[in-house]
Amino acid sequence: MTGYKVLTHDCRPPIQGGEPIWDGVTVPYELPAVELDTSDVVCGAGWNYAATLADAIRTAGLWPDGRPARLLAVEPGTDAIRRGDKCRSSRLTIVSERGGEELGEALRDLADRWEFAAEHSGRMVESQLAWYEALGRPERDEARVEAGLREALDVRGLNWRLERHRAAWAAWAAWDIWAAWAAWDAWAAWDAGAAGAAWDAGAAWDARAALTVEYAALTGAIDHDPDLLTAGIRDAYRHGLAVAVPTGPDTLGWAIEAVGR
Repeated sequence: MTGYKVLTHDCRPPIQGGEPIWDGVTVPYELPAVELDTSDVVCGAGWNYAATLADAIRTAGLWPDGRPARLLAVEPGTDAIRRGDKCRSSRLTIVSERGGEELGEALRDLADRWEFAAEHSGRMVESQLAWYEALGRPERDEARVEAGLREALDVRGLNWRLERHRAAWAAWAAWDIWAAWAAWDAWAAWDAGAAGAAWDAGAAWDARAALTVEYAALTGAIDHDPDLLTAGIRDAYRHGLAVAVPTGPDTLGWAIEAVGR
């Protein structure tokens, strides 16, 4: 029986974390045998996986660490058990990586389950696919990154200057969370009631916030342009943006990702 498992971009468990469990290349790849909890608990010891790609994505997300997750087809051992919508086994073999149209089908399945308004579900699936691709940083173009950030500032009505840093760590080092809090409120300005209070400066938050605003605006739940948090910033990630954070009054610090990541 084929199952599905999600890992982070660098092949770590997306929820428990820890060291990489796969080299990211070798298939088939048999994971080491582990103890299996055969009780009725939904989440127990063993190699956990899902019966469908949609269920695996629903549990772990598409970009748990701000980069596209690795979507894997796996074969469990003969002692595999299912509890609720989760499965586990003492043995698991990674047999292939999935994506493309299969990913689109999984997202359409999830859209149906989440009861997205039918007239908007197609657009929301396409938006998720676009973010998944963009967070892979398939291109490196500093001019396009800067242009995207300028557009993102403009649609927010912020006349800020852009401050280029040579590396992501340098941008973070320049960021003083206490001094920048009011600045961040302006950068992320949108209906907090619709978005919730969660705050994170990373790419994963940018994608989730943009998709939340898009859907809320399409359905009329908030009075904003659906692309308010998408315009510019998604294109910047697509062209290599590593990080963009307020680094001072009316200043957005940014860095491009190193080649090879």
